[in-house]
Amino acid sequence: MNERRSDLSPLDPERDPERWEALMRRTRAAAAGELARRAFAAGPAGPLARWVRPALAMAASLVVAAAGMLALTEGSAQSNTAPGVAEAMGVPYAVTVSAEEGANDAADRLLFPDAEAR
Repeated sequence: MNERRSDLSPLDPERDPERWEALMRRTRAAAAGELARRAFAAGPAGPLARWVRPALAMAASLVVAAAGMLALTEGSAQSNTAPGVAEAMGVPYAVTVSAEEGANDAADRLLFPDAEAR
């Protein structure tokens, strides 16, 4: 352990008040930018400012992805009609065509075989 005490009198602000005030002005001037940044970050706009850049980056990437998808699908042939109920349910195309053309009798014969005998 060091038994000798250090002389701290050069640090005494009352020893040379003009030098001390000049040191304080220089310190405040050097820290002004950081203090202003911290004051802004602590305010209500701070969290919003931290999220603006990532949100804009995400929006830009979504726009690029959507434009790419539109560019890829623009040249492909798409039907202008919406799928019917049967197509949405997964019924084969041949069955839907025959039902639409009036082949209900064939379906009735399959479902009700005894109906012909009557």
